[in-house]
Formats: sequence, C-alpha cells, structure tokens
Amino acid sequence: MRTVLVPAATVAAAVVLHGDRIGLRGGPADRVPMIGLVALRPYLTVATAVAAVGLARRRPRSAAVLGGLAAAAVPSLVRRAAAPVWAPEEPADVTVLAVNVWHGRVEPAAFAALLQRERPDLVALSEAGQPFLDRMGPHLSLLGYRGWTSAPPSAPDGEGVAVLAGPRAGRVQVTGGPELRSRHLRVRAEVLGPRSLVVAHTAAPTTPALARQWREDLAHLARWSHEPVAPIIAGDLNATLDHAALRAVLGPVVSAAAESGHGLTATFPTPLRSGWPALLGIQIDHVLVPAGSAVSRCAVLDVPGSDHRAVLARVRPPRVGDQREERSR
Repeated sequence: MRTVLVPAATVAAAVVLHGDRIGLRGGPADRVPMIGLVALRPYLTVATAVAAVGLARRRPRSAAVLGGLAAAAVPSLVRRAAAPVWAPEEPADVTVLAVNVWHGRVEPAAFAALLQRERPDLVALSEAGQPFLDRMGPHLSLLGYRGWTSAPPSAPDGEGVAVLAGPRAGRVQVTGGPELRSRHLRVRAEVLGPRSLVVAHTAAPTTPALARQWREDLAHLARWSHEPVAPIIAGDLNATLDHAALRAVLGPVVSAAAESGHGLTATFPTPLRSGWPALLGIQIDHVLVPAGSAVSRCAVLDVPGSDHRAVLARVRPPRVGDQREERSR
C-alpha cells in the first residue's frame, strides 16, 4: 500500500501546487474539489515540505521530488508576504474598504465605529442590500456617507452588493450590471479621477454549476481589468491569488494586499464562523488596484458580526497613460 501511496501523493502534490502553471485545464483541474485544494496551496506547500523531510531517510528520491515541488511553490508565497516599502501619504490618495457583511448581519453601530476610525472614501460591500443600508442609515448620515445597492429594494441582503461613498468622494455616479451572478456596481467619483471602482461578489464555487458561474464571473472581471483605463476592483471574489481564474484578472491590476506584505493574511472564514484561529483561512476578499499604484497603507481588519475580515487599502493610482501601467498590459 505504501508503495502506491507515496507516488500518488507526489502526483497529487504536483497537480495541486503547480497544475495550473503547467497548463492543466479542464477535467479534474477545474472541478470543485481541485478549486478548493488550490485555495489551500500555502498550507499544502508547507505540508509537502514536511512530508519531504519525513521521507528523507526511507525514500530519498520521493523526498527530493516532494522537496522540489514545495521549493518551487515558495517564491510566489514569499513575494506576497515580503515586507512592504510604503509610499508617503498624499492628499490625492484614495482609501478603499472591501468587506462582506454576511447577509447584512454586521452590527450597525460596530460597523459605523469602523468607518469613523478608518474614514474610507469608498466602501465595497458584499451581501448587502437595501435592508442593510436602511439599518445603517442614521450612522451613515451622521458620518457623511451615501449608499447605493445593486439589489432591488425588496431583495434580501445576500442577493446584492452595495457601495458607500464618504465625504471626500465628491460627486458620485453609480451604475449596475447583470453580468455577474450577483449584480455588480460600477462607481465613478471625483476622488477616483478618470478611473472607476467595480464592486463585485463572484459566485462561490461549491457545486459544478456554481464553479462554471465562478469562472464566468472572473472572466468578466478580467475583461474589465484590461480596459484602456484600468479600474479598481473590490469585493469578495471567492478566489485566492493561487487560482488561475483570478490571476487572469491581474496584470493591469494588482492585489493591494500582496503588494504590501498581506497577501497571505486570511480574510475567510473568521473564528466567528469556523471556530478556527484568525491565522487560519484563505484570502478571498480583495482590493485590486491599477498596476503602478503607490500603496501608503493596507490592512486586514476584523469586522464584528461578519464571517469575513475586511481589506483596507490607501492607494494613489498612476496617472492614466503612465508607462508603469502600460508595461503591465
């Protein structure tokens, strides 16, 4: 049995850690179990390295292969956790907060306290509809925020996304679209200049049908990120940076968290939902900013009442047409 298990485990490690990078597409590589395993790639890299050490004496060849597979996966993980070089803060910076409010269950007063403390210019809310905005209404008025949702007024919170615009946002124009499973919002605001913000919540790939929808949702985001003027994309994208479908979005945009040493910090699930320590989990909530943006702050924040943690990014996108942005295309 062991004679079979070790080679099988080695093949499995190769597929999970590197399958998308060596061109595996379709079939098992795109099915629900594999999507879930790829999300755990940082943990499985460590597990593979530990297995290599454990096999070093008894099966040196297998250990060498496993060690090589783990080592090859390390550089991309290190880049996400590298200590950042923060840009100096400037008045032109824009602060974006992305948070899933768990079907509107976030406690309004606690969330208002977060807004008051961090003062984001724009807030991308997943699983938030008119009921949540109504509950937040008195707090938003007091803090000077305005809110819009993609869901019909009678829809429950889980069916839509919403955006909040703070006092610095200036004039705001919000439009919605049906391309994603949850209607998205496109936000244009004075604080963004010629750019826009896409508030998105992709399908969770928990069944074969939803996995197909998830890939379609991320393909739409990839199309939008490659527009002549790259937008900011924020929300619960239900994908980690190890998923090829999300990496297809990148290039014109980058993860603010990964650019600032927080690329391995988990946003889901929180201990409230899982009972696990906050250290464990995966990063599926993102603020994707135009390549070449200066990041002056990024943080992953606890949100009382949510099963997700929030991502806050203070950034200064490059001027439209900047060579740093053009080289990323």
